Parts: sequence; C-alpha cells; structure tokens
Amino acid sequence: MLNGIILALLCFAAGCVSHFAMAPYNLGIVLFFGIPALYYALQRAETRKIKFLFSWLFAFGYFVCSLSWISNALLVPGNEDFYWAYPFALVGLPTVLALFPAFCITFIAGRYDLEHLGGWWAFVIALAISEVARGFLFTGFPWNSYGYTWIKVIPIAQVASIGGIYFLTTLTIFWAATPALIFLHKRQTPVLITFFITAFTITGAYGWGYYRTKTEPLFIMQDVTLHLIQPNIAQEDKWAKGKLQSHFDNLVELSSTSLETHEDRMNVFIWPETASVTSIMFNEENMETLKTIIPEDKNNFLATGLLNVEKREESLAYYNSLTILGPGQNLVGNYNKHHLVPFGEYIPFKNFIPLEPIVKFSGFEAGPGPRRLKITPSFSISPLICYEIIFPGKSVPRDSRQKPNLIVNVTNDAWYGDSAGPQQHLVQAQFRAIESGLPVARVANTGVSALISPLGNVVRKIRYGARGARSHSLILPLQSETYFAKFKFKILFALLASLVLGGYIFKKEH
Repeated sequence: MLNGIILALLCFAAGCVSHFAMAPYNLGIVLFFGIPALYYALQRAETRKIKFLFSWLFAFGYFVCSLSWISNALLVPGNEDFYWAYPFALVGLPTVLALFPAFCITFIAGRYDLEHLGGWWAFVIALAISEVARGFLFTGFPWNSYGYTWIKVIPIAQVASIGGIYFLTTLTIFWAATPALIFLHKRQTPVLITFFITAFTITGAYGWGYYRTKTEPLFIMQDVTLHLIQPNIAQEDKWAKGKLQSHFDNLVELSSTSLETHEDRMNVFIWPETASVTSIMFNEENMETLKTIIPEDKNNFLATGLLNVEKREESLAYYNSLTILGPGQNLVGNYNKHHLVPFGEYIPFKNFIPLEPIVKFSGFEAGPGPRRLKITPSFSISPLICYEIIFPGKSVPRDSRQKPNLIVNVTNDAWYGDSAGPQQHLVQAQFRAIESGLPVARVANTGVSALISPLGNVVRKIRYGARGARSHSLILPLQSETYFAKFKFKILFALLASLVLGGYIFKKEH
C-alpha cells in the first residue's frame, strides 16, 4: 500500500516537473526525467486500474501546472459573477485533459508486459496517440503538446515543417522515453538498437534543421511595411463605455507615429482582437480620423480586430471579426472567427448549462470557416483570431488555390495577466509559421505581439504589458512549400505506423 502511494506521488510530481518543458521555461530536458518516471511507475502497477490512475496523475500534474493561467480570466475586475468558478477552471480542464493519456496508455500499453521492449514501444505509441486525440476530439485543445518544448532549439523545431507539431511531439515522446529502457531487466541487442535510433534521429533532426535554417533563403518586400500596434489596454477597461473612444484614439495615435518614417511605401497597420466596436469604428468622425493613416491618395491598409454587432429583428448578433479597410476607408474584406472558445465565447449545450459566456455578451456567432482575404491583387492574408492559431493544419484555407503572403493573428491576452499563457500562445504562432512556411504577424491588445519569420524566428516583438508599435518590411513566404503544407498529417500517420511496426517486431523480445 505504501509503495503504491509513493509511486502515485511520483507520477504526480513527474507531471508537475514536466511542465517546465513549456514556455516560458522551455527546459525540454525535464521530459527525459518525467516520462521515464511515469514508465517506471507503470511497470510496477499491478492492475490496469492502477495504470490508469498513475497515467492520469502524471497528466493531471502536467496540465494543472502548465495551464493554471487559464483561471486568471475569472479574476479580472468586473468578473465577480464568475469567481465561484475559479477552482473548477483551475482543476476542471486538467482533469478532463488527463483522461486522454490515461485511457490511451491503459488500453494500449496496459495490454503489454512493460518490462519487455514491446511494452515500451506500446507506451510510446499510446502517449503519442493521446496527444493526437487531444488535438482533434471534442473541438480539440492541442495546447502545450510536448513538441513545443523545442522552440528555443530552432534547428529541431524545423522538424515541424515535415509533419507538423504532432509529428515532432511523437518524436519527442520517443526520445524522452528512451532513458526508461534502463528499467528493463535485461540489456540486449534490441534495446541497443532503440538507443541507436534515438541518438540517430535526434542528431539527424538537429543537423537537418540547422542546414535548413542556414540555406533556406528569406526574402523581404521592401516596399510593403507592416505595423504591429499594441495599445496595452487593461481588460477591466476594455469595454468601459466611457473609454471606447479613447481606445480608438490611442490606436490611431500609435499608428500615426509609426507611419512617420514609412510614408513612401505601402503600409499595413494591424490592430489587435476586438480593437474597437462597429459603432465607434464606423461613426463619421472616426472614419474621418482614419484618413491620417489610410488616406485616399495612399496605398495604405488597416487590418483590425472588431466587435462586429449586427441588428436582427429581435436581438443583436455578435461576431469576433477581422476587418480590412483600404484607401478612403473602403471595406476591403471581413472575416468572422469560426472556431470559438468554449465557455469563453459561447456555452456548449447552452440549453442545459445555464451560464453566460465570460465575454459578457449573449455569445458570439461563429463564422463560416477559414478564408483568404485579398488586400491587393498580389497580396493576401490568412486571418486567425486568438485561439484559432493553436490548431495545426488550419492556418490556411484548404481550398485556397493561391497561398496567402502572411498569416495575421490578432489576439487579446490581457485576460491572463503576465503569466505563462501569453508566452505559450506566442510559441504556438511560431510553430504555425514553421509548419506553413509563411510569416506570421501576431498582434495583441496586450500579450506578446511579434512578427515571426517562416522559420519560426521572432523578428520584431512587443513584450507583455508594453504600449507601442513595431514596424518591419514584409517577409515573403518560403519559396519551397513545406512537406507539412503539402501532405498535412499523412507523414505523421506514417510515423505512427512505423512505431506500431517497431512495437510488433520487438513485442516478444526480452
């Protein structure tokens, strides 16, 4: 009994320690201790129920530590009606997310003797499948997948351009689980082969990624300048009726100042998520004010997040939009967010759950889906609003005949304070750039605004809690299409099939 309690505590502690692999720490080495610790405990679990418990405790520790910032949204001044939900937000989501590895490990690896090499391969496969399932099922929540730990090792991060973040996550699990082989009772040739595979693939990944970063050419369009505008508005002030006009004026002032040294070229100003509301943005006086940055005689454009309010017969409809205005304040394009945040922007099964969304509106309406917005005949963007940037393979519309020049991600991370959340959000935007081979312009109300190169490097940045603007010439997409952009998840499935084959080959080895 005592031994079981110690192993249970070991699993929980290993999960907690493993969260240091994620931003803002990015200490990937901890996974090489945390994942083997879980495997060690599972080897000593006598029943499948205990294996389920150990797996759940590990994952719960990982998620409760790495996602604790989510509950900060309930503590924003003015959200007093939601304070009661704080403990549920703190532990509720981790409780659910931990079920993915618990079920997968129990029902896949739990069928094997984990003291044998075949059991080790089954463990790796099960944990990898749980990460893929977490990213797709029930609208998906792939936040802090293990592969994100490599963002500070840009050469290895390039592997995401081959098969996406789940591909890199699967490799990461394989690599990190390799030290667990020392817990096998016998040292033998298949174990040495597995060690060799790990050493070869890590070295190969780094070498290939390093070569890619040094030889993949990046080109800049000097006659197009992007302006990232971060107003740094506190969340409790965001929707104060008496301050909406001053928020708009703040954005115009930052944009005008940023424009002063770039008037001789095409300028694209990017304002954050819900930077304004239709009643403010489109009133006659403010449309006149916008002429200072997008005058009729200049080829300038404004891409702004907008709370788009539409009047219906008996109610109002709210859309979280990204709207593009061109010379003379003409409407160039509009995109409505389609992947809404559960409980934040809408209530799932709202007929049975008597709650209001945290946004305090009646709930956002979802747009029809991803789309490409054309700004000029030769320049287009793929708009992603906040949460939508976390989903690999969905950065660019699938039916887009011509890939966009740029991914524009507008967001508002003021909900979460100066926590790990905004840093983790930035990392995911960096990986979308690597996967797609496209630059990403990420602009926050406050958070971490950044211009990201197609290789995942941050070129311009505004730190959390800072008011300001950053300008940079447009970075062009990579000339060659990435394997992930071309094949999507097919390469991932090939890797998983290879692992299954490896497990089959070694399942009878001792």
